[in-house]
Amino acid sequence: MHAGKHRPPKRRRASSLLDWNPNAGIPSGGDFPRKQAEVAVKVLWWGRFDENYSRNRVYIALFKELGWEVEFFKVKVWPRLGDAEAFLRGLRSRPDLVWVPVARQRDIAAACRWAHRRGIRVVFDPMISAWDKKVLEQKKWRAEEPRARRLLAWEQRIMAMPDLVTWDTSCHVDFCADVLHVPRARLRTLFTGTDERVFKPRPDVLPPEDGRFHVLYHGAYLPLHGTEVIVEAARRTQNLPIQWDFLGWGAYKASTEAKAAGLENVRFLDKVPYVDVPRVICAHDIVLGVFGTTPKAARVIGNKVYECMACGRPTINEFCPGYPPGARDCAAIKFIPPGDPGALVAAVEAYREGWSGKRENCFRAARRFFERELSMPVVKRQLEGVLRDVLA
Repeated sequence: MHAGKHRPPKRRRASSLLDWNPNAGIPSGGDFPRKQAEVAVKVLWWGRFDENYSRNRVYIALFKELGWEVEFFKVKVWPRLGDAEAFLRGLRSRPDLVWVPVARQRDIAAACRWAHRRGIRVVFDPMISAWDKKVLEQKKWRAEEPRARRLLAWEQRIMAMPDLVTWDTSCHVDFCADVLHVPRARLRTLFTGTDERVFKPRPDVLPPEDGRFHVLYHGAYLPLHGTEVIVEAARRTQNLPIQWDFLGWGAYKASTEAKAAGLENVRFLDKVPYVDVPRVICAHDIVLGVFGTTPKAARVIGNKVYECMACGRPTINEFCPGYPPGARDCAAIKFIPPGDPGALVAAVEAYREGWSGKRENCFRAARRFFERELSMPVVKRQLEGVLRDVLA
């Protein structure tokens, strides 16, 4: 059975799950503290997922902070028969909830079969749509092609199976309701957040005092990020004291490097360990976000936005209605149209003008906005709401 027909019976729930202390804060290092639940509760993370992916790291830490035991079932053979694999491997877990994480559409059917037979609810946290990625972003097929229609029909079917579906922004909630036909009552917004044990201000690291304005792009080279827009902006500012740095990886890195060939104001930095990324961020004046022209680009708040603002650095992005309402008034965020290198140059210049007199205020504004709107306590409240609703 699935949730659209028969609801599984209620599962036990710890009364202290919602006992959140808004003044508790986030520790600066080590493990997040665990709350002591009156009744032990367990979540089973299901599928072929990477627990070190940023969004997964955040939620695993928050589950533990909320007093949940986190158990993994890593599917090894064929995701669509993961429930059969669970039987053959002798999975005896009795969790209170099954969580299927980022981009694991292929795991959903098996996870729901296994969980719903046992009266256990399922939450799916896709973050991306398979149809959106293949058709609208990568443009592998036109929407009217049979392969694209089959993919959409399949994704609509599997999205109907879990009890709740969580998305990173309200824009993706709208997309899921309008395109994937999931009832809004079964959709929730759950910000991505970032690992604040790693991404935090570094007062000991500041941009070089070399007379240049230092701009950073860090992250994956993907169509939705629009790195070609950044390269073109750099091309238009070769006569200005602006240094454009790239730190990242991905399929489009080589083409980005080729586009930037010959530009002396562009550098491609060497790869650094994950824990050293905040040092690189703090060595720059501002950090760039997403500028692509794909529909998805207008629905996301990029990981790099959470990370740079957690470190106290301002940002430039194309506008997404999923940002918190106060984002437009924040001195540390500038929004520009998608795919517009001229607008990017203008936004960088707006920051650069009088920068020495406003730099510290912009750094503080970035961190304040992050703490108020995007931090772990904010995401934790959202996750508590999801758990309350799915276990009710």
